[in-house]
Amino acid sequence: MPPDLAPGRPASTCGVPLHTRSLTVSLKRCAEDRWLARGDVIDLRKNGFVPTSYDIQPAGVIHSMNLELELDPATLRIEAIRVDQPFVAVEPSEVTGGECCRDPAPRLLDLAGECLDDDFATKLSAQFGGPLGCSHLLTLFQLMASAIPHAARVEHARAEREDTQHRLDDRFFRRAVFIDGLRQDDGRIDAAVAFSDSITRPLGADLDTLGRLERFHEVKLAATVERTRFRLERFDLRERSRDHTMLAAADWADLTPRFASLVGAPMIPGLAKRIFGLTQDAPELHAAKDTLLMLAPGFLQVLAALMENRLEEHAAARERGEGTGAAEVMNRGGGAGACYMWRKNGPISMATFSPSGRD
Repeated sequence: MPPDLAPGRPASTCGVPLHTRSLTVSLKRCAEDRWLARGDVIDLRKNGFVPTSYDIQPAGVIHSMNLELELDPATLRIEAIRVDQPFVAVEPSEVTGGECCRDPAPRLLDLAGECLDDDFATKLSAQFGGPLGCSHLLTLFQLMASAIPHAARVEHARAEREDTQHRLDDRFFRRAVFIDGLRQDDGRIDAAVAFSDSITRPLGADLDTLGRLERFHEVKLAATVERTRFRLERFDLRERSRDHTMLAAADWADLTPRFASLVGAPMIPGLAKRIFGLTQDAPELHAAKDTLLMLAPGFLQVLAALMENRLEEHAAARERGEGTGAAEVMNRGGGAGACYMWRKNGPISMATFSPSGRD
């Protein structure tokens, strides 16, 4: 990254804003023996439009989805699951045969009764991964399955230390992850990820607002991605943790050398496997791991906002009498087999698209 990068801050840069993905996870007590966890994912496209076989998707909110889990705080057993998807990319239509992105969601309800333990991620992928489910809800649930056990360990330790409990409906944990993409004039893409965990103490007569801060843990990632092969050209990864006693004194730790082997490797596919390999048996890297794991699925959303450039290249090729590449252009709307709506032989994958109205 540029040498003037301030500790913990993504590089300041000018470019075309492409996309922002927001993922949040929160926890609160909803009953004496119940926690309520809520996760939200929002995808905001900031550039151009995406033509698909089923619609023209303009800039704006593309996805807005949330999950609610009722949990036993002692065992993290899921007592109930609720899913809501106000905004989805594909609504039911004649082109989709009446299908839409909401159709796979009931599969998630079958995970009620499971515990958020070390085996849950495998069960979640088997139940809802690939063409069985929705990639956006899957990414959100994966983040929740990592964040909630970590929050529970911190909260249980705090409650035992202080012998206090949060009041009902008092939110005591929030994880926030934001992924932003910008296109530079040279075609490269800058990506920034901001991660934070905030954990609070119960409100008490002897505490001011800042005194409630049990922990605020941050990770900042700034990366540049080569557009053609989606290789990580460079990145900077920094981390710090603070509480109410050390708001100004905490230093940023540079984690970039620990993950230096990611530079030069393709981000799509295979990044997750490499991240797990670098963080196994290193629980102190849990926040860095979760930050890095959100980069690839967020970056896929950023790529869709580059469609306008692909369309311009397509039109120029047609004027030169070259091949149309229509299938490639259309497939930017989704990856084959990535989710239920893009499953093999589904109505969308069977449809075709051409900007001129013909293949």
